[in-house]
Amino acid sequence: MIDTLVLAKTRFPGMPNSLDALCRRFEIDLSARTTHNALLDCKLLAEVYVELTGGRQRGLVLESAQGLAFARYERAEARTPRAITVDEASLAAHAAFVARLKDPVWLKE
Repeated sequence: MIDTLVLAKTRFPGMPNSLDALCRRFEIDLSARTTHNALLDCKLLAEVYVELTGGRQRGLVLESAQGLAFARYERAEARTPRAITVDEASLAAHAAFVARLKDPVWLKE
């Protein structure tokens, strides 16, 4: 069990940490919350929890292209890809690790 109020008080000490205040802080839509509704409150709290734990990625949009769902990260500027280089010792350590696995899927043809 996780107490989101404890998370909120740790992250925002001295600030209001009610469900409404947290939703406004994280820009979560409260328009459907006209009266107390336990199911809606649970859904809102789930969104707040994701925000409190840093799990939501701003700008990540799920769209459909030719019937297939895909994720696209929208940014104002394009990112320059960086080449990742791996030294021989790391490659050997990885190969030794994979050799210990039973039937690794990426070695199947």
